[in-house]
Amino acid sequence: MPHEIFLAAVVPEPDVNKARALLGGFTEMRERHQFTRIHHYQPQDPTIKGFPAIKELQKERRPNTPQWQELHQILLRQPSILQVRIGITEEVQNAQTGSEPTATIPADTPRVLRWTELPDPPSQRIPPFITQRKIVEISDQRVERILADNKFRLKSDLIDESYHWWLNDIEYDLTRTFVVSLKADPATSQQVPSLASIEPATDFWLLFVRSRVESTPERMQQIQTQLAQVREQLLGVFDFKVLDRRCHDSRLQEQRRQGLA
Repeated sequence: MPHEIFLAAVVPEPDVNKARALLGGFTEMRERHQFTRIHHYQPQDPTIKGFPAIKELQKERRPNTPQWQELHQILLRQPSILQVRIGITEEVQNAQTGSEPTATIPADTPRVLRWTELPDPPSQRIPPFITQRKIVEISDQRVERILADNKFRLKSDLIDESYHWWLNDIEYDLTRTFVVSLKADPATSQQVPSLASIEPATDFWLLFVRSRVESTPERMQQIQTQLAQVREQLLGVFDFKVLDRRCHDSRLQEQRRQGLA
């Protein structure tokens, strides 16, 4: 199971263009502007654990069947909130230009189901400004149907706007979030609204500097060292925070329904 290892910093809205210019110069590459629809799902009944219909998925013997089985075993131990991530850059751009103001996400658009573990606890081996957590991602265009068959329901509907750069196996991701109101009709979750009609959830952006690696001590140590070097290089420009790991907790609990995922 791979690990996601990252730094995080807050970028105020008035500073975002400066941050984009700086990151473009730092990485020596053009930014990639993207929009992603993010649906959060949780079990309809908190007593449900794992995927009740896992045997049907196992019978299909698809390339991603082992990943579904792995996630099933995780959710048996700890029910969690899951993300479904869908790239909608073209649809948002069409909605913004007015050419397709009521664009719908095509059924064949790739879907990625994402689960993240509670970040690893503080350790003398990990610098306090670095967060690392286990992650499972499953690419499957049937993901909404599979979740419905396994008694998961849609909990929240978001759109992320983000800018991306890459350098030496490190991704630089500057992102902000829009909250889409949930409607009674599930079909509306496949419609792409114009962002001009929605306010951003915050007046700041988040910068993530991250990498995804196989969970071997050698590779994880290598990325930790690289991220520490990046932090030193950008010292005084971005303030990479020491995060409370609980803000990234996606587990379901009786008294706390959702953390940041």
